[in-house]
Amino acid sequence: MTLTRTAGLLLVLSATALGFAVGACGSDGEDGAPGATGSPGAPGAPGVPGPAGNGAAGDASVPALTGACTQPCHTFNGVVDQWRFSNHSHPQKTDVGGGSCGNCHALDGIQQRLANKAVVTADSGAPTGVAQGHINYKTAAGTVAEIGYAGAAVIGRIHCSTCHDFNPSTDPHVTGKYVAGQAPLRVPGGSAVSILEASPDAAAPTGTPLSYGPANTCVFCHKSRKDVSAYVAATNNKLTSVNWGPHAGPQADIYSAQGGYEFAGKTYGTSQHTTIANKCVTCHMAPVAANGNVPDHTMKPVVATCTTGAGCHSTYTGTTFDVNAGQSTVKKALFELQRVLNEGGYITRSETAPYTGLNEDELADGQFHLDHVLPGKTVDGPLAGAVYDYLLVARGKDLGVHNPVYTKQLLVDSIEALGGNKNVISRP
Repeated sequence: MTLTRTAGLLLVLSATALGFAVGACGSDGEDGAPGATGSPGAPGAPGVPGPAGNGAAGDASVPALTGACTQPCHTFNGVVDQWRFSNHSHPQKTDVGGGSCGNCHALDGIQQRLANKAVVTADSGAPTGVAQGHINYKTAAGTVAEIGYAGAAVIGRIHCSTCHDFNPSTDPHVTGKYVAGQAPLRVPGGSAVSILEASPDAAAPTGTPLSYGPANTCVFCHKSRKDVSAYVAATNNKLTSVNWGPHAGPQADIYSAQGGYEFAGKTYGTSQHTTIANKCVTCHMAPVAANGNVPDHTMKPVVATCTTGAGCHSTYTGTTFDVNAGQSTVKKALFELQRVLNEGGYITRSETAPYTGLNEDELADGQFHLDHVLPGKTVDGPLAGAVYDYLLVARGKDLGVHNPVYTKQLLVDSIEALGGNKNVISRP
């Protein structure tokens, strides 16, 4: 054993001399699991504010976009929400291009006609009254046809700009504000006219002018599209298609008491409803007090309009439109006429061959507007006229509300022409 003396008398023993060897150092062990997160520290002091911007001041002439600018359109139950509950917002025809459908079903159908744009057959000459909504014209071959849609849309869509003239000076999305009357109707009102396809002379499809103020817009599309004077001939009417007859939604034909097939030797009147100011608009677009008295764009009439709004039926206390049992009466006549037409082989619910008449359930369901012509017959004017009038009233879907007098007269005369019980209701 060796002893080594160092300062401070430190003795170091040689490991060898002690009789054991020192091994090399081992590697580090694995880290242990992290400990729990500690409590957050106190928040730091606020930072130094940044430098001020150097942008230009805003234009004071442009109004700020606030919640008020959404009136009356985008608020809850505003115009847009109301429109979504209207039939206009429902899917329209998806094949409007190339035919006449786009005149009413396309987004710009009204706009195209107001610009006097129409598609006609070769050598037919310019149709008349297109800018007033007239759809019929005489072809070069001498027949009466419907003008084709002149726009480029291929999908049916009825939206705000279909009826309202929006441009940079009237569009609230551009101006940033809305004032009453800012979105004028495209179709002129006042003393201007819309033309219904019901001509006094079958040889000249000029139509009948109607001056309905703001409701001129409604007339542009809510009509049969058929000029009954030329459509139902004195003889040889070929009922060869399920699509024969008036188009769906022919309310203007009934309301005006101008568009039905009128039987020889009969006289026809009209209802007091035709004297209502603003016509369709008064009953279908009552002011909504909760929305600044802007007209209701659901366009669904309410009984209160009949009793207090238009003031026609102030003593009526019912909750439906069956005022004075008017709808019930018309329904009786429709059931009788439907029965006679079915037994005569004139109507069907089939859309493809082989066509069949209505079954017992279909005759009882009251869904008259679903009936079509059963193809195959060639008939004279009065019989074809009875089929036409049934479809006209059925497709109006109002059970006579628009014009009770005219509706009942057409139905009773049609039942008589077909040999049914014309006394099922009284003829006004």
